[in-house]
Amino acid sequence: MTNKLCVLVAIAAIAMGCGTSNDSGTGGEAGNGGTAGAGGEAGAGGEAGAGGEGGAGGTAAKCETAQDILRCSVVNIAHRGGRRIRPEHTLLAYDKALEDGTDILELDVHETSDGELVIMHDDTLDRTTDCTGPIKDTTFAAIRMCDAGYNFSTDGGATYPYRGTGLVVPTLQEALAGYPDTAFVIEVKQEEPSIVDHFVEVLEEYEAVDKTVGSAFSDAVLVELREAAPALATSIGVDETREFWLQSQIMPPDPSYEPPAEFLQIPLSFGGIDLLHPNLIPFAHGLGMTVHFWTINDEADMRMLIEDYGVDGIMTDDPPLLTDVITDLDAAPAD
Repeated sequence: MTNKLCVLVAIAAIAMGCGTSNDSGTGGEAGNGGTAGAGGEAGAGGEAGAGGEGGAGGTAAKCETAQDILRCSVVNIAHRGGRRIRPEHTLLAYDKALEDGTDILELDVHETSDGELVIMHDDTLDRTTDCTGPIKDTTFAAIRMCDAGYNFSTDGGATYPYRGTGLVVPTLQEALAGYPDTAFVIEVKQEEPSIVDHFVEVLEEYEAVDKTVGSAFSDAVLVELREAAPALATSIGVDETREFWLQSQIMPPDPSYEPPAEFLQIPLSFGGIDLLHPNLIPFAHGLGMTVHFWTINDEADMRMLIEDYGVDGIMTDDPPLLTDVITDLDAAPAD
């Protein structure tokens, strides 16, 4: 019971998202950063199958469209576009990730002082660019002058191969327009002032609501997001994840329990405590949920999640590595 209580406390701190604004060190150094998975609209997730130990199981959903791919398995989700391979959250990174076999792009969204939605993980420009200051206090024109490849390095800062190559901070509109056949996981990062209505308007404008999983780090933002876009699939929030985890431990499970969201997006562990247990994914699949784990950059962990637990998707900073693993295991989504 003590261990369970510890896990519940841990989940309250991390279930909403995959990392904090300063979780990655230098601009491009690989690390265990992450993407928020939080909040959600209830609904049955695709035909994911039973999953659990021994493989994915069940009947696979058809994976012919971006709408389908959200609920297929095993999907390759490029965390920040694959920040181990190219400068994070740049169109170059997204292009490369898709070339490397990514199925879903993971994005983070903020709004500039003059109302432009831009894609960046942190709430300031400092870590990944040669500019400084909060995004919400900076004009789009000023942000567009920043070098989005400035701090990317794969050798500990010995070289910075993308400085001065013309990489810019992209807008949400550019990503949605540039990848019309691609599915997305998008976190609404900014809490104040609210950008939810604008975010939903852009999704609707580009007909992207049904090919996007929305998330947020803030429970308040999640409530607002659900109200603004009932048709938008999302992942479950802090309190909801705590309740889900507890329910997944009950044998037999409470038949009255209904998940408040379709997607479960969590890490393997937090603070040295394992969050994954043998019944977690089978329990989720039995409720029609889709399960994604973040941020998995180790090949052994990728193989374990796919072979032993039947995970539906993995968020990674290294999309080509995950593609190789999925291919080797013959676990790619079925067309």
